[in-house]
Amino acid sequence: MTGLFIFLTIAVIINGVVKIIQASKGARGSKEFQARTDGLGDDLARLEQDLEDARERIVVLEKIVTDDKRNLRQEIDDLANDG
Repeated sequence: MTGLFIFLTIAVIINGVVKIIQASKGARGSKEFQARTDGLGDDLARLEQDLEDARERIVVLEKIVTDDKRNLRQEIDDLANDG
């Protein structure tokens, strides 16, 4: 009976040590975490490009709105021809 108790105690201690080592090294989560952070970097780059595109569009729209009405038709035609 004492041998079984000692065996179970050692098994529990070893299991605890293994879990501590896995947690400190991130054995299961590190690859998932790395994949998610890599994906976030790609998302951030795409969002930054979208923001820059939107800023450029706003500049064009502001220019069109503040120009004389005589130039408005020409600006719209130029934009249609560029796209």
